[in-house]
Amino acid sequence: MKGNFINTETEGGVMLLTMNDPKTRNAIGEEMMGELNDELDRLESDPALRVVVLTGTDPAFCSGANVKSMGRENESSGNQPLPKDRSPWDVLQEQWDLQATRTRRPQDEIEGVRAFPLKLHNLQKPSIAAVNGPAIGLGMGIALSCDIRFASQKAQFSEMFVRRGLIPADGSCWQLPRMIGLGNTFMLQYTGDILESDAAEKLNIVSKTFPHDELIESTLSFAQTIAQGATYSMSLIKKLIYRSLDTDLAESLRLAGPAQNLARRSHDHKEGIKSFVEKRSPNFIGR
Repeated sequence: MKGNFINTETEGGVMLLTMNDPKTRNAIGEEMMGELNDELDRLESDPALRVVVLTGTDPAFCSGANVKSMGRENESSGNQPLPKDRSPWDVLQEQWDLQATRTRRPQDEIEGVRAFPLKLHNLQKPSIAAVNGPAIGLGMGIALSCDIRFASQKAQFSEMFVRRGLIPADGSCWQLPRMIGLGNTFMLQYTGDILESDAAEKLNIVSKTFPHDELIESTLSFAQTIAQGATYSMSLIKKLIYRSLDTDLAESLRLAGPAQNLARRSHDHKEGIKSFVEKRSPNFIGR
């Protein structure tokens, strides 16, 4: 499938989803996000599709948010000056308190393209970012929202927001500390420095780096291996991992009980046992 801003290919249970707006280096705007959301909804609803690989049209992965309208939005905001008699934290707490008084769902407070990292995060099928070039600002947040990241040697990562006088409002304040620790997160987000692919791998932002011309083939090969696995169990694993981030070991073990009971009810568990007894490779179907 070819959309206005994305390309989609499917093979062997894997959806290869390519952000495709070369003139902006695949900056993500509302139209691109709409097309991406539609394809991810199709992924979730189609049992034949088991894994998604997200990449960009060379030479970039995603240059961030499409900022064509940002200047106009700044002009129309009224340019209300910041208070001088209170600290940034005090003013922010006031805004959070005001936000808490509104009777809106949390997801309704996430405007525009900032909703896309959450969409990726909440996918119930495995997601892999094949970072083929620069992943800047929101582009880095999109990569971080995938379960696994592979990178080309041409990949770059940057929390560029602070260089525009902004903050990372794309979820990376939640993601990065859990991946690389507080100190490394502050270093990246205070400076906006660009990380080359080898440095990103050393920090565990990416799992593996490939020569540029091998990235997609190698990522798809890995994705097809995952797609042949027990993807229903993988969905349960993902949910349990994220719930366990905010609990102690005893609570994680308690939560694992119902998850394991569901896994035992799946076709794939029965097939896994049967194939082991019969000494053959399992034929998992993701259910």
